Amino acid sequence: MCTVGGSRVPLPPDAVVPANVPALVVVPPAYEGVEEQSLRLRTEEGVDVEARLLRGPDNSGVLAPAAPLVPGTRYHLEGNVPCSDGRTGQPFVAMADFTAGPEVALPTATATATGVLAQVDWNYGAIRVWDGGASCSSDIMGAQVTLGFTPAPELVPFLPWVHWELDVDGQTWATAPHGAVDASGAARPADGFRTMRDLLTVYTFCGNEPPGMPPSAMGLAPGRHVATLRPVLEQSGTALPALEASFELTCHRMCGCADGGYDTPISDPDADDGLPVKAKGCSQSGGGLSVLGLLAALRVWRRGPRANRP
Repeated sequence: MCTVGGSRVPLPPDAVVPANVPALVVVPPAYEGVEEQSLRLRTEEGVDVEARLLRGPDNSGVLAPAAPLVPGTRYHLEGNVPCSDGRTGQPFVAMADFTAGPEVALPTATATATGVLAQVDWNYGAIRVWDGGASCSSDIMGAQVTLGFTPAPELVPFLPWVHWELDVDGQTWATAPHGAVDASGAARPADGFRTMRDLLTVYTFCGNEPPGMPPSAMGLAPGRHVATLRPVLEQSGTALPALEASFELTCHRMCGCADGGYDTPISDPDADDGLPVKAKGCSQSGGGLSVLGLLAALRVWRRGPRANRP
């Protein structure tokens, strides 16, 4: 549903905005949009600020001030969300108040202006997979790698107005809207509506995936890959440098061996690995198993112990 709670006006935690911020953003609920011509920025006294009004990524509303804001001044930003002309909810006005702070040097195109990206964790276990519709998800066994992002100090003041894309081997893997990454480098988890994959998590399935999975849910092939993180600071006019990190996905499980090695790779879809596939609920339908979960559970039931097969 289209609700106020599903919209955001990305701001720093202290609501102090650099006076030279290139643009401010209103993020609508998933599948909705902001009427860009309704965007308004006013001072606390009600004086309008001259600005360009634009449609941004994912139907966000972008307001780019024509001149730097005045440090110490309180501002009010708002924009209309029509909720599909009232068909998906009651139209509302998204709004936020903030204070303009001193100007801060904008990030540049130098190699260190974005930060550092690296593999920080590898794990074998249940991976939550969104099926791309109705906010349904399944937990499927596989291997996943977590990428760690450390933002550069010069990027941190402008993170609320950065949107993101993670490519793997040159193909888009995940995206994240403005304000999805905080000063620690942590990314907002996928919600099954606006985003289907976590920005900084990559995975492969290990023979447990059900048939008919949508492209948004598919994993990568086991092996070595290269991830490229691409940040875009809204209306800055400067292309921020992309970050790369190599990683490897394998379906080996840690065996607890004395040498710290691995046991047999999990690559046979019919291998009885004893690891159940846990089906998750479908929130939009009010409960019950998702289609992917039912198929996965049926697959495990049909496998059964080999000793019981005729």
